[in-house]
Amino acid sequence: MKLSILDYIPIFENQNATDAINHTVRLAQIAEQYQFKRYWVAEHHQVFSVASSAPEMIMMSILENTNSINVGSGGIMLPHYSAYKVAEQFKILEARHTNRVDLGIGRSPSFNNVNSALNEGKTEQLNYATQLADLSTYFNDDKGLNNRFQQLLATPIIQSKPNMFLLSTSIASTKLAATKGLPLVIALMGQPQEKIDAMIDTYRRTFSQKNTYRQPYIIVATFVITADDETTINALKKAFHFWLLRINYLEQPSYYASPTFVEERGFSAREQEKIASNENRVISGDIAEVKQRLTHIQNYYEADEIMVLPHVYGEYHRERLIELIGSM
Repeated sequence: MKLSILDYIPIFENQNATDAINHTVRLAQIAEQYQFKRYWVAEHHQVFSVASSAPEMIMMSILENTNSINVGSGGIMLPHYSAYKVAEQFKILEARHTNRVDLGIGRSPSFNNVNSALNEGKTEQLNYATQLADLSTYFNDDKGLNNRFQQLLATPIIQSKPNMFLLSTSIASTKLAATKGLPLVIALMGQPQEKIDAMIDTYRRTFSQKNTYRQPYIIVATFVITADDETTINALKKAFHFWLLRINYLEQPSYYASPTFVEERGFSAREQEKIASNENRVISGDIAEVKQRLTHIQNYYEADEIMVLPHVYGEYHRERLIELIGSM
């Protein structure tokens, strides 16, 4: 089973963003030791309990402190930005660390105020497919008719280019990924099963119609919680579900709360109902159960790769999770 990591860079109770970023670099080093294929960093704005607002910045730190693992974004929310500027940033990453850079692309609008701030001054939203085409033009140093800006080149000029992936939550995005011949990334975030099935089926069918020289490539991502004993697993699950509940509140916490805090606080009846509805957003259990469920996901979706989100409380528990999964 080909395994990778997607990291939100959590800021734990009584710690700060510096601690979180330093630990992410350490976790990437452990993932490399256990031969994970890639280590990606998410993009989240206005979520105070994570330090992943600028993944491309974190990527360079990880690249500078590892040797072989692919490092990427999971993903850059392209509609907020200029494709030209994204191409320049990722070409610099690629120039410094050739053949190790992944550009995962998405289009989540984020919170309304975040969307307004990131798009301040724009008079119209550029077509997403056009932005993807622009990225390809810049990465290929294409000065032909595809170049909308009069033979503009993204610098520096280099001999290689980042690997592009498309994150998808809709049929439209899966069709776009297939049409562009890009690998598809789908995160299991509680969507109806029939929707995920339809997305993957659409991707495969459209890909085969549009591409005769490439093969479809599917990455399935999921939260995973595991540890050495059941007591720890249950404590980590409660802390995870508390984080998941609170991040969308107006008064969201500024840190990822500890299992001790969560146990002392408890959950209301209403919160327990929400937790029950969120159970299908995470795989949890001992490592044997986790392996069985990840294998089922791989086989059911015919996934080429499984991407694990190690979003559990505590540096030791995150490291141990990676070690356990890496040893499967």
